Amino acid sequence: MIKSNTGIAPWDALNVALSELIGLTIGSWVFIVGGILIFINSLIKMRFPNLAGFIPIVIIGSFVDLLNLKVLSFLKTDAVILQWSLFLIGLCILAMGIAIYLRASFPSIPNDELMLAITERTGWGINITKTIGEALAFVLAIILQGPIGIGTIIVLLCLGILVGLFDKLLHKMGKPRSIYSVGQEGAHIHAGHDKTIH
Repeated sequence: MIKSNTGIAPWDALNVALSELIGLTIGSWVFIVGGILIFINSLIKMRFPNLAGFIPIVIIGSFVDLLNLKVLSFLKTDAVILQWSLFLIGLCILAMGIAIYLRASFPSIPNDELMLAITERTGWGINITKTIGEALAFVLAIILQGPIGIGTIIVLLCLGILVGLFDKLLHKMGKPRSIYSVGQEGAHIHAGHDKTIH
């Protein structure tokens, strides 16, 4: 999605803005911002910080730098059709990936944990709470003059909806929840699977 040059996802735009304003790589800011969110999430949920959340942000930050600075450095997208094809494919993969890994027994990425924390606190659907999280990053990216474009608006408006759609599809397929059961009735913690409780 970053290589599509159509405007990047709000959290990515925030990380890019911080990288350009202060320095360090984009991947480094994935780790720093994620670390801050881990402690914000603990305040929302009134629990000890989920330190396991550092695992995915270290991995993601490393892969962001590896892909953008090394593997995909050759990729040039001047054709509009190619740009939007990359963007839309990336958006669908991103939404599906979020819906899938939230059902696994792996630590959540801090910005997705924020979505779950708000869902648990309010009982709202993940499509709404995901959009709230993206809107927060969007506002911060604008303030810091990050690379905002049409694609950013699309992510802001559609990512939460797409995550919700893939989540419902997986639910119909009978895949078990991992930490949270999020549906129209709200968020319910499965004590048998919530590692933060025991």
